Amino acid sequence: MYRLIFEEDGTNRIYPIVQDEISLGRAPESDVVLTNFTISRLHAKIVKDSKGCRIVDQASRNGTQVNGRPVSDAPLRDGDEIYLGKFPIRFSEISDEKIVVDEKSRELAPGTIIRPLSELLSSLAPDKKPPSERKNAPSSKPDAKTTEAHAEDRSAQILRILGRVAEALITTQPVEEVLRTVMDLVFSYLPAHRGFLMLHEPETDQLVPKIVKYRRAVKEAGAISISRTIADRVFKDQVAILTSDAKLDDRFDGGQSILLHNIRSAMYAPLWNKGRVIGIISVDSPVQAGAFTQADLDLFSALANFSAVAIEQARLNVKIQEEQARRARLERYFSPNVVNRITTAKDSTTGHLIDVQEREVTVLFSDLVGFTAMSGKMKPQEVAMLLNEYFTEMLEIVFAYDGTLDKYIGDCVMVVFGAPFEQPDHADRAVKAAIEMRQRLNEFNRRRSDGPRLKAHTGINSGRVVAGDIGSHKRKEYTVIGDTVNLAARLECDVAKADQIIIGPSTHALLKGQYEINSLGSVAVRSIEKPLELYEVLGEKGKPEPTPAA
Repeated sequence: MYRLIFEEDGTNRIYPIVQDEISLGRAPESDVVLTNFTISRLHAKIVKDSKGCRIVDQASRNGTQVNGRPVSDAPLRDGDEIYLGKFPIRFSEISDEKIVVDEKSRELAPGTIIRPLSELLSSLAPDKKPPSERKNAPSSKPDAKTTEAHAEDRSAQILRILGRVAEALITTQPVEEVLRTVMDLVFSYLPAHRGFLMLHEPETDQLVPKIVKYRRAVKEAGAISISRTIADRVFKDQVAILTSDAKLDDRFDGGQSILLHNIRSAMYAPLWNKGRVIGIISVDSPVQAGAFTQADLDLFSALANFSAVAIEQARLNVKIQEEQARRARLERYFSPNVVNRITTAKDSTTGHLIDVQEREVTVLFSDLVGFTAMSGKMKPQEVAMLLNEYFTEMLEIVFAYDGTLDKYIGDCVMVVFGAPFEQPDHADRAVKAAIEMRQRLNEFNRRRSDGPRLKAHTGINSGRVVAGDIGSHKRKEYTVIGDTVNLAARLECDVAKADQIIIGPSTHALLKGQYEINSLGSVAVRSIEKPLELYEVLGEKGKPEPTPAA
């Protein structure tokens, strides 16, 4: 699995590379959108094939580097530092680990220690009663007192270690980094030679290897083996297990040498958090029998518990980041109210609101008059600034009526009412929004002391459309398509004049009579076979509009 790891707005982010090609840049259509000012709109792309991944610069302004070397097309390896302009990204490759699950059902070897988590947690809990009042208090014999003192010292030592562990884990954010930190901590406090961690995937109900660690720099040959019996016992029964001597395990043939019999001792513990097991962790020593003690098992189990909390927190952070990214994407098209309804939708009728489906909607097109010729006399920065200010004003009104921004087309805006949620009054919402947009544009012109005066013409039409996320597998956008959309565009482009709001017959039929409307009679519309009865909306009854700015 290949991933990109980077920091943005103070948050560590991870982007898994699951497609054959992903784009990186500041442009909203990029797969990985990065807002750093040194990054070009379409800065680079990463291409994945059977040989791995490579990065390809897209003629960016500030260039692309890998490990400090400028590149135009270069292969990527685990740990490579990529710079897009001055923005750093780390490339990570996590290979499939060799962990073999032995499916044969076997009894646990004699002498195996099985420690329920409840027992461990109870032993670590402070008991403030004096020894003489404790339940099953040991006798006052010297050896009993010594045993009790040792147990208390062991608990205190574990708690001290866990304090240091908590400090290390609390500052680690990405899940992959948490897993690596967990294994590093385990190796710091226990005489393990190798270990592995597996997480449970609810979708497949399987334990999936996530990380393997060896004390030596070079991995030993062969795969790590864990029996299904042990894995199931640890995961399902929430117990920690210590096997002290491999020669007692029937997986080893009795005819082999004593040296071979003594190669392994191992510990297994569940990753347990709030009554739920999310995986298992294991360490072993392939060179020494009896390498671990019961005290080690207690510490190992406690480490596993703390690790599970950190892993779950890291997973939660990933979900939050994904939700924030999803919400940011939705906010490009929908009002805050609609976004809230989409993100909180749970039932089957609203759970797939942006999937492709038929909807009864009203479509609004609003375009600035003569803006192309006007912008030819302006600097590009001035054009962009003016359009940004204009669209901000218009979109505020659209979202006030829970309209959906379909797209910007140059200086034209396309808006939909009635999708993704049904709105019985979608036609009224569209017409009211158009009237307010015309009023706001007049105010906008009055506020601007210099610069060109802007005027818009608007076309509105109602009917059935196909609505939903439409596009390629690499990029989709929420949009609506159909004859209803085409007619709305024709009304705006071919019929409406400056400051006019033109509506089609289907929209007129849906309105509730609170508007001043002028009939234009039967009008021929391009690409429409028969003339249509069209109407101009003058305003709302009893609400005179302000005089347009000169």
